[in-house]
Amino acid sequence: MKENMDLKLSHYAIAVHDLDAAVETYKKFFGLKEAGQIHNEWGGFDAVELGYSGERTLLLMSPTDPNNNISKQMKLRSTNANPHGEGFHVAVFQSDDPRAAGQEVEKNGAKVIDSGTDYIIVHPMATHFVLWEIQPTRQPHDPAIDFKFSHIGIAVNDLEAAIKTYTSIFPLVQEPAIWASEEGKFKVAPVSLDARQVTTLIEPQADDAPVKRLMQSRTDEFNPHGEGFYMAIWTSKDPAALAEKVSNAGGKVIPTGDPSGRFLIHPSSTHGILMEIAPEKE
Repeated sequence: MKENMDLKLSHYAIAVHDLDAAVETYKKFFGLKEAGQIHNEWGGFDAVELGYSGERTLLLMSPTDPNNNISKQMKLRSTNANPHGEGFHVAVFQSDDPRAAGQEVEKNGAKVIDSGTDYIIVHPMATHFVLWEIQPTRQPHDPAIDFKFSHIGIAVNDLEAAIKTYTSIFPLVQEPAIWASEEGKFKVAPVSLDARQVTTLIEPQADDAPVKRLMQSRTDEFNPHGEGFYMAIWTSKDPAALAEKVSNAGGKVIPTGDPSGRFLIHPSSTHGILMEIAPEKE
């Protein structure tokens, strides 16, 4: 039963060309610290865990095998503006029993890839072209830290179909209400787990909407609508101060005009990830 599925949103991973450069970027912009290093021979990548007090808040991955899935994805994503194809790789749930959670996800209709370990992969074709992984529960995040990962935004072609997917496969609910942005030319459906938002499903409402243009740029025979990861949403107790810090460190900050101080960071500054920084809710 979905109600008994033990899942918690944890972090996401970014595929990068130069691991040392990416680590330095996230250190100088956000003060993140190295929490561990990984060499995965089977997966063909090196990685650095970033956090504040030993927890994993973000994972930076660099492929060591030119023919593995990470390298292939980066090659497909490469453009003049992003010559190495850096960007989102996987979003991660944690579970006290990843294998049991994976079995429930599979029963609910998703294709699950069992690596023979406690790391369970949910195939992206089942989840509107976002790769998900279920991992063992790790050290929790320190609630006192200022900068926290909140959730991810997913670009979808059919909002209602995407809501059905995510609330059928995972123990998620669509809340709060669906809303529309005339300025951004999209409508969104927040989807939550235990009152914490896990994702925002985003459907463009015009061909010239930024999210629509991104989707059109990544269509192929397997993903005809270009669905998939769109942005990462983080929170800060003082977005204005963080925006100034990022800008002073060389990051490309995009003001939104929101009185709360909410702002965006251009993906050219963050190794292929559009970031939104919102004020932390009380």
